[in-house]
Amino acid sequence: MKVFKFLILIIICGMAFSQCGARKMAKEYSQDESRVILQNDFIQLKFYHLSDDSTALFLKIKNTELLTARDIESKELAAKISGQMLLFNFDTNKIIDTIHFKASGNTSKEKLYFYFYSVNFPLADSKIYNYRLVLKDKNRGTQYSINGTINKTSELSEENIILLQEENSFPNFNLLINENSNYRLKSERLDLTQTKLWFRSESESLPPPPYSSSREGLPEMSGFGIFDTPIEKNELVLENLPLGDLLITKDSVGLSILNRPLKFPELTSISEMISPLRYISARKEFERLNSNSNLRVGLEKFWLDCGENQERATELMSAFYARVQTANLNFSSFKSGWKTDRGLILIVFGSPTEFTFTPTSETWVYGDKTDLGSIEFTFDKIINGFSDNHFELKRNSIYKSEWAKKVSAWRNGRIYN
Repeated sequence: MKVFKFLILIIICGMAFSQCGARKMAKEYSQDESRVILQNDFIQLKFYHLSDDSTALFLKIKNTELLTARDIESKELAAKISGQMLLFNFDTNKIIDTIHFKASGNTSKEKLYFYFYSVNFPLADSKIYNYRLVLKDKNRGTQYSINGTINKTSELSEENIILLQEENSFPNFNLLINENSNYRLKSERLDLTQTKLWFRSESESLPPPPYSSSREGLPEMSGFGIFDTPIEKNELVLENLPLGDLLITKDSVGLSILNRPLKFPELTSISEMISPLRYISARKEFERLNSNSNLRVGLEKFWLDCGENQERATELMSAFYARVQTANLNFSSFKSGWKTDRGLILIVFGSPTEFTFTPTSETWVYGDKTDLGSIEFTFDKIINGFSDNHFELKRNSIYKSEWAKKVSAWRNGRIYN
């Protein structure tokens, strides 16, 4: 019973740590910085193209992060936010449009998020845009900035489809769905009858270490089977979908939708929590963990050995699994985000000090870029028929010593970020 209570405490603390890290990621950024690469459970957004010249923005903000105040007219407690979205030419980074919006509404303990839906801001077709979304909590006076890109050049893209869960009025904010739920996939700009659906069991493959000469491979179509379900022009229904990876293809382009356990991108089972430990454990040690007759006891012992006491073990576990969850939310492509190259680096090294991006790559820097001791990772976007969110690390043997240091830090109760 004592072991069980301790493990539950660790999981709860991990959720709290994730929210704390979300605040850090959503802080205000200066105008000369590039985009925030990591979405979190504090602020999430989704763009959905309604037509060739019109786009919608869906936005959700965690209620616990909004200050409510009594509205003069209704005399009810309400949250108030204002927003400004700056659109930039991707090549010149010059401002081409500014969209303003306001939203207010009640928050409650029964509802986890405050949702906002803005329709019909003009966005011309066949172009890529940079954007900066500035949000302000008018009651509290705090301001947040999120930067990124909007892509209208591809017909089969995440921004051209929307996933609606039957029991919710707002869409999924990514291409992740959960078991035991039914979904409708809709598109205004893509004729779904011209697509094919494929399915495979969840991939178990993990990326090699950053110093390896090996590369993370792409899936083989031989591993997929045709998924037979009725498809209409603008909608398909996803019911009783088994756990695994759904692939939508048109010609040579593909888009993956991952069906995962109910709480994903969180980890809720002991086996799910053990799997990412492969990054910071030796092979034989990991095999012993997985073959332990009591997985919970083995997991607890692993973290207690790292932290040497329960308090430190809890901190380590919370930090580690918060990173796994963040990787799942941001980097899932044709497999869960923690199993990708970017997930590998995020989990072991933490969030980068700075980063830059181009249409074909991302560069993450740890430490001061002018310092000889800084570390730099470059991820190339790999065009493939499975996902538009797959980036491959440029591996190099020079990373071996730094990788060993970071793994050793985890094993000795230290968290690097």
